[in-house]
Amino acid sequence: ILMIKLKDILNEGIPSRFEGYFDNVNDNVARLEKNLKQLIFDLGKEGLRKESLEVAGLYKKYIMEFKVKLKKFEKKNRD
Repeated sequence: ILMIKLKDILNEGIPSRFEGYFDNVNDNVARLEKNLKQLIFDLGKEGLRKESLEVAGLYKKYIMEFKVKLKKFEKKNRD
């Protein structure tokens, strides 16, 4: 019985009351992605290819990486 209770406690992870934080972060990241993609497109359209590629690199390196790591964190700690 003690092992079952301890296992349940360890598997609880982050309490559900923090769910709103994760929802807000995910919504904000989605908006950031949309704006960055539009910026990348518009820079390229204006002939600023170098700048467009630089922003695209930042997006890929930081934003996409953050999304993947946050998803892994959520899966590990919320399920």
